[in-house]
Amino acid sequence: MTSRVIIFGGPGELGSSLVSFFKKQNWVVTSVGTRQNSEATHNIIVPIDDSLEIQGEKVLNQSTEQLKADNAEKYDAILCVAGGFVMGNLVDKEFLKKSELMIKKSLYSSLVASQLAAHQLKENGLLLLTGVAGLQGTPGFIGYGVGKAGVHQLVKSLSGKGSGLPKNAKVVGLCPSNIDTSPNRKAMPNADFSNFIPLETLTQRLFDWTTGAVPIENGNLVEVITKNGQTIFSDCYSSF
Repeated sequence: MTSRVIIFGGPGELGSSLVSFFKKQNWVVTSVGTRQNSEATHNIIVPIDDSLEIQGEKVLNQSTEQLKADNAEKYDAILCVAGGFVMGNLVDKEFLKKSELMIKKSLYSSLVASQLAAHQLKENGLLLLTGVAGLQGTPGFIGYGVGKAGVHQLVKSLSGKGSGLPKNAKVVGLCPSNIDTSPNRKAMPNADFSNFIPLETLTQRLFDWTTGAVPIENGNLVEVITKNGQTIFSDCYSSF
């Protein structure tokens, strides 16, 4: 039986790495994003300016059509690695605009992925959402912090009884520090890149969680930190 995964943020750096990796393992891959990923088996395009309700309807309807066309039932995994980063404190003239963007990129996508999981994730499947390592106060980038805090809370809510996830499905929060991508290197040219998480390391671990090769507990927030070229995955404790 063919395995299937839907990847939110599929056109991004981590998303593209996941699309490529899963395709090489002969999975059917659907990418969800604001633009197309040419490597994906299927694409669902969701404009960033659509309301949360419209985004949810588009993704659910189009993914349902794709599954029917492929004579398939549900997804083995739903991975949401959509996100972004902008600075912005209260005196920034575009504070509210930037905050809205960060909430849309992090929290909207996670909510849509979660709703989709209730309808189209297999029993025993995996839902992965993306938070951030070491989340505390973020006075210089408030919108980003609010969005990520919402994702952390969402993971804890969905892992509890009565959330609506399928039977024995797991929800996991990925909480990485800086990932080694072209945009991050460009934005932080003076950083020590040996402390950036290699894309291939993160991609392999997410695949292993999906297949069960590496066990993961329901509701875990997993912090990922690389230091001096060594990457460590550990439980991340949250106030939620």
